[in-house]
Amino acid sequence: MYRYKNEIEQTNVPMYYWGSWMDGGTSNVVIESFLTFKNPFIGVIGSWTHGAMWYASPYEFSKKEVIPNYETQYELFIRFFNACIKGKLPSERLLYYYTIGEEKWKKTTSWPPSGQKSKIWYLFDNNTLSETKPTNDSGADNYKINFKATTGKKCNRWYTQMGGSPVKYKNRAKEDKKLMTYTSPPLNSDTEITGYPIITLFLTSTHEDGAIFAYLEDVDDNGDVYLLTEGHFRLIHRKISDEEPPYKTMVPYHTYKKEDSLPLKPGEIAEICFGLLPTSVLIRRGHRLRVAIAGADKDTFLRIPREGSPTISIERNNKKASYITIPIIEK
Repeated sequence: MYRYKNEIEQTNVPMYYWGSWMDGGTSNVVIESFLTFKNPFIGVIGSWTHGAMWYASPYEFSKKEVIPNYETQYELFIRFFNACIKGKLPSERLLYYYTIGEEKWKKTTSWPPSGQKSKIWYLFDNNTLSETKPTNDSGADNYKINFKATTGKKCNRWYTQMGGSPVKYKNRAKEDKKLMTYTSPPLNSDTEITGYPIITLFLTSTHEDGAIFAYLEDVDDNGDVYLLTEGHFRLIHRKISDEEPPYKTMVPYHTYKKEDSLPLKPGEIAEICFGLLPTSVLIRRGHRLRVAIAGADKDTFLRIPREGSPTISIERNNKKASYITIPIIEK
């Protein structure tokens, strides 16, 4: 749609978007459209499956009713279109979003919401996350890509788009044993994460191409692991473009054009920086944050590379400090 930005804005036609933190990348579409277009805009981001049919949360495995329920959703649709047809066009620009874990609806007239600050967690020794940058001159972790890693079959944020099937990320503790993980100390207070996490990795690979799957997770007091959000990236697209993006975005801009592709040079350190999908979630005091790194999701995405057994090495030292930037809403 951004290709027709000028024409769309000239019409001043109101826009009405619905998405979900747990439905593919639809939450990202809502936010980037809100940022890109000047038209009157109402955006709704909930926590549900595709079509807003069932509630979806990493913390809830029951059949909790979607809020608002299906009947109310259609009442809202009809109210919006009635207003447009009768010439009572909405003039406001609002985003309504649901914070998982807190189980609370919020609204904002701007994105990011007021009070958002960025917090950096560094990948550190002994598979930990630290708020302190590494001081050692050397330090890296090797990971042989496990192509059996998965986010589940027909029950994740991607398969729900095939027909509204449930999103059920079960306890990830067992699956995380197939991945390279970094875990923080217990949090000192309840912490709201709202926005786009961005991960920066300095890595080498034994191959010219590959994929990185970065997961942000919550580890509770019992060691149960909940998948909050994720980001996927093909390594040959690592070039961050200095072009102005054709749409507004909150994450590093990659063109994905053939002429911008950069095959890796095996053994040479490359900087990989990309955004994870946005989320809004409340992490409880005493829980720990975890970054889990994979190179495959066998039940959802094609394998890259198609052949071979790549090993990557992620740097975590004062010269090449890998880290994740997490958007925090201060209370």
